[in-house]
Amino acid sequence: MKALVRYLKAHKTFLIIALLVIAGGMYFTRGEKESPFDIVLLKRVDILQKVSVTGRVESDTSVELAFEKGGRVVSPPSSVGTHVKKGDILVRLDSSEPLSLRAQAKANLDYETANLTQLHKGARAEEIAVSQAKVDSAEVTANDALLGVVDEMRGAYAIADDAVRNDTDILWRNPRTQNPELIISVNSQKLSTDLPPMRVLLEGELQKLEKTAGQDGKNILLIDQLGSTEQSLSIIKNYLDNLAFAVNALTSSSVLSQTTIDTYKANVTSARSSVETTLTALMDADKDVRSAKSALHVAQNELTLKISGATAETIAAQEAKVAGVRALVENYDAQIAKTMLLAPFTGVVTRQDAKLGETVAANSMVVSLISDGKWKIVANIPEADVAKITLGNPATITLDAYGSDVFFHATVVLIDPAETVIEGVSTYKITLYFTEADERIRSGMTANIEIITDHRAGVLAIPSRSVTTRDSVKYVRVLEGTVATEKTVELGLRGSDGMVEILRGLTEGERVITFERTE
Repeated sequence: MKALVRYLKAHKTFLIIALLVIAGGMYFTRGEKESPFDIVLLKRVDILQKVSVTGRVESDTSVELAFEKGGRVVSPPSSVGTHVKKGDILVRLDSSEPLSLRAQAKANLDYETANLTQLHKGARAEEIAVSQAKVDSAEVTANDALLGVVDEMRGAYAIADDAVRNDTDILWRNPRTQNPELIISVNSQKLSTDLPPMRVLLEGELQKLEKTAGQDGKNILLIDQLGSTEQSLSIIKNYLDNLAFAVNALTSSSVLSQTTIDTYKANVTSARSSVETTLTALMDADKDVRSAKSALHVAQNELTLKISGATAETIAAQEAKVAGVRALVENYDAQIAKTMLLAPFTGVVTRQDAKLGETVAANSMVVSLISDGKWKIVANIPEADVAKITLGNPATITLDAYGSDVFFHATVVLIDPAETVIEGVSTYKITLYFTEADERIRSGMTANIEIITDHRAGVLAIPSRSVTTRDSVKYVRVLEGTVATEKTVELGLRGSDGMVEILRGLTEGERVITFERTE
């Protein structure tokens, strides 16, 4: 007890100071209240915007091959895993039938090609002599036909004149005048009206025929009037046909006996028959002339061809024939090619369903092939994120097969414009290519993708939770001293880490309230 008293007396000053410090500390601690705000200083940072998605590794090029036509497999197919080069045969079907048809077409091609060669060389003297003989014979035939038609033309006037003026003019008064009158009563008003003008017209046609018959010119000149002669005979025939209708309708009466009627009918019938026979003979002779001329023309062309060689048109026609047969050969070549499945690119066989000796159905998938060396990733992006992605965006890839610490790099190369609906949700397919070849990559691997869609360096940014929205206006609360003040802001890029860029409304160093505690 005495020792304690002595100690307190010795350290009296120190104790007083200690008590004062403790008391002051308690005073100030009780007087200062804890701030209710969590704040962050507005400063410049880097912001990255990313889109994360899962995709699948695929070959850059893959194909499933099938035959257009079915057939029997005749060679051992390439097995799964086989590395093939572009153009290698993967499966071959029986092609014996198109090969046979091709051989026949090839023989025809050789024949037509030989003919074309002969056309270019020209004809022998013996061939020219034969062609000349054909021309001479054709000329004789043509002259005979010409004489025949001229004889018919010269005789046409006599036949027509007899039919009209001798056989049928007994039915008229003043038949050769401009006002002929029928001496019979015609039941048809139309015939009664039409027949007189027809008879007047016949005088002119008979004069034409008479003029032609009296010409002494060359036969070849008379042929030029063949059409006119046929026309005149046709007009006369039409007149006689109408006159026959009128006569055949006659009946006997007190002024017209049946005997007279029979005479009229007989005369008209005879006139019609003679004119029709002459017109038919004239037209047949005309055909004979045309046929003879055509045969002569052909013979002359053949002779010309033999003498001067084939014309450009003939050679062109033969060349066209050769081209047609060659196209047939090429068609069979195409059919033969369709009996083989060829590798369209260098790659690896991933599926092989064909078996030696079995029959493969048309359009049935037989072989699958993937290219080697270049890989792509296909992923489906949610609708909310697709607008952030553009072609050329870089991406970081991890593959489940190698863990999350092995990274690969890729680039977005394709964004499908149309949506793909998966379980009722619209997504958009994107394609990425690996930027470097890596033999560790395999088709079908699951890829975890982080696409960097935007990047801003050294921008003012705050946590996005600091921002509130009212009536489409963005607000941030800033602590000025101990007072919280609300300010409007304009936002920029939203980072994947929760930070958002401040474009306007705040300055660097301000204290932004991120949270307020209430008690």
